[in-house]
Amino acid sequence: MDADSVDIRQRHALYSQAEQLWEEAQKTVKRGWPRRKITDTKRWQNAMAQLKQIRESLGSKERKLRSPELKPSFRLNEFGVDGRWEIAVDDALWEKAVAEVVARRSQLTAETSAEMPKTDVGGKLLLYTPSENLACGAAEASSNGFFDSNNVPPWDIWVDFSQDTLVSWVPPALLDVAQMGIYVNPEACVRWAI
Repeated sequence: MDADSVDIRQRHALYSQAEQLWEEAQKTVKRGWPRRKITDTKRWQNAMAQLKQIRESLGSKERKLRSPELKPSFRLNEFGVDGRWEIAVDDALWEKAVAEVVARRSQLTAETSAEMPKTDVGGKLLLYTPSENLACGAAEASSNGFFDSNNVPPWDIWVDFSQDTLVSWVPPALLDVAQMGIYVNPEACVRWAI
């Protein structure tokens, strides 16, 4: 996952263009097109075509970042992430699930970490607040499975659960993929740490 690879730079450039088109489409609709939907604008359609091209170039992330070895012992809907919000979000279960994943990952990487050279790998911290989730599925579609249908980032990158928020680390090669999901998430339950 070299963040400087040609493929990643090309995806990032495409994403930047799509983001600019998206913003221009939003401005067009706000400038006095009261009955016009954003989906009717050419800029929006072009932005969606570029995002689709990016998603197709990546392939699905759904299975690649949710390894069976690290899968939490709870089903995610057991702690309030099933699209039915009459179930209260239980932070204690989230804390337990995240601690379980982090401990298991530490065990699995213990043997190999001594052999790996220490480098500055970059990346960004991603925040997910389960109690703010609407579970609309837009982030899953836009990110090609990086986020699941409940906007939950993949457990392979979970780091901590603190103050009602899941903290995950996104490697440089996946920043644009995560950003695609964040951009379409209306309730902002997924966002970058500042």
